[in-house]
Amino acid sequence: MDASFSNQFDVQAVLEGGTRPVQFGTNVLAGLVEGIDGFRRDLEQQWRSRSLGPAMLGAFLWVDDAELLQRIAEFPSACVVVSKQSRSKYHAERLRKVAESVKDAAGFPAEAFPELEELRFHQGGKAPVLGPGSPQEHVRLPALRALGYRKAGNHLVPILHTKMLLLGELWWHDEDALGGVADVTGFRPHRLWLGSANGTGSSRRSLEFGLWLDDPSLLKAAQRFLVEVLAQSEDLDPDSDDLTPDLVVPDYDDEAMWEAMAALADYDADEHDSEDDA
Repeated sequence: MDASFSNQFDVQAVLEGGTRPVQFGTNVLAGLVEGIDGFRRDLEQQWRSRSLGPAMLGAFLWVDDAELLQRIAEFPSACVVVSKQSRSKYHAERLRKVAESVKDAAGFPAEAFPELEELRFHQGGKAPVLGPGSPQEHVRLPALRALGYRKAGNHLVPILHTKMLLLGELWWHDEDALGGVADVTGFRPHRLWLGSANGTGSSRRSLEFGLWLDDPSLLKAAQRFLVEVLAQSEDLDPDSDDLTPDLVVPDYDDEAMWEAMAALADYDADEHDSEDDA
């Protein structure tokens, strides 16, 4: 039987002061995809000083809708986190297909958020050790990540159950907060999509809702939540069954740091004495 809901359930409304419709009924993911396309088109048609282009953050139970995956894969900067998947044959195959669809995606620069810029990927389960000679590392998160606990058997576990997508832009500046010369990247949120639909092709046939919002306070709150989701996330198919973030605060070789600082101070003193002698 080809079961389906009729379009009699489909209702749209526009919030007071808003410009984008709230959707109820079937195929609300169409409104999500259209909103992504419209946002990217509008932003890229404008000249914006120090803009690094459109950026996307998201959190869903699961994503496999072909159009949505294509938008994620083709976005200049994007990271969407899904709930950690089980290791059944069925889940492993659908995970493989989704991973293949975003294998060439650009990902998202962690340094865009102060909460993430110090973090590094662990090495063999341990925090990397950084010293004065360690190369500067720019962590770029893959387009799809996982969060949470892996279900085993019939044992229920807490899951990432949100359905949300935050669109914004990355910006660049050559000064830090104290006015020093620096290469600074940041994220500015613009629009938030919230709904009941997972990012799945099957959700298009179900009765769902979805809406775009741009309230500044809500955008900031959504960003804080999503940044924490990123910080606690893992590879799309991690070995761990528990919540085991693969982004960690590095260990610093304090002794080597102090030696380097002392050597630099001695060098500056020698330079100053040489100038006085001249």
